[in-house]
Amino acid sequence: MKKVIEQYPAEVYISPIDLEHANLNEWENLELHLLNQAAVVIPGQMTAMELIHTAEALQGLAADLFIELGRACELCDGCQIGMSCDLMKGEIRPEVNIPDYVLEKANYDPDYKLTFVVNDEDGKVQITEADHRFDLTDLSPDLVHTLRECKVCLADLEEKLMREEIVYGMIAAEDGRTDTASEE
Repeated sequence: MKKVIEQYPAEVYISPIDLEHANLNEWENLELHLLNQAAVVIPGQMTAMELIHTAEALQGLAADLFIELGRACELCDGCQIGMSCDLMKGEIRPEVNIPDYVLEKANYDPDYKLTFVVNDEDGKVQITEADHRFDLTDLSPDLVHTLRECKVCLADLEEKLMREEIVYGMIAAEDGRTDTASEE
């Protein structure tokens, strides 16, 4: 079950009814696990089977989120020429890869994405900070492999990553408004 929670300035409230729907209302202790962009409430003590059920439910949520990512992207069509592009095979590498000590000496943060421009007149290469924070190099090789196997167009995904486009949680209504889904 998915439910959108109204977030007040510094608090999130989970009602007793919601705790009951999640089978969490009868536990003596609950644990709150704070993850990167997620919070998970689980029982503080569980039997082996309860732990298995909890882990399977979390795996199901992760799978559902990856399915939403796949739905938000175009399917790979072989770049409309029937051949896989470079993104659909081989290793995904940064456009520019410079050792951290060199970046620090040049006053660049090692976490910056870098790009390059070639001067047509003299052929010199100028390295600059990219105008995006995320691209395919931020994904694990295992995730890239899975996305390729699912025929997700990695060029489309990379555009969405670079533009930091919202791909989950908003439903575009036919009249042009954007509504938030409340419950599934």
